Amino acid sequence: MKIYYSCEHCGDAIDTIEVDEVDEVKFGFDCLTAEERQDIIKVDLMKNTMYVHSLCDKCIESMGFFEEGLPQKQQKELLH
Repeated sequence: MKIYYSCEHCGDAIDTIEVDEVDEVKFGFDCLTAEERQDIIKVDLMKNTMYVHSLCDKCIESMGFFEEGLPQKQQKELLH
């Protein structure tokens, strides 16, 4: 399955990956509520494609989500 990530704020493409199987835990989808999944993830079974709306680093930074002094791993955890 191809997974296309795009920024929901600016619309820019973030990344495209191809996987044999979507592991919800590995991709962090297990942390989403049913409503969040509906808003963020769209699946086209005919094309075997998933579209995921996220935020690109540029928009995350411009919105002030990065906190000074925190390691990048902890900053990403704040977004989940």
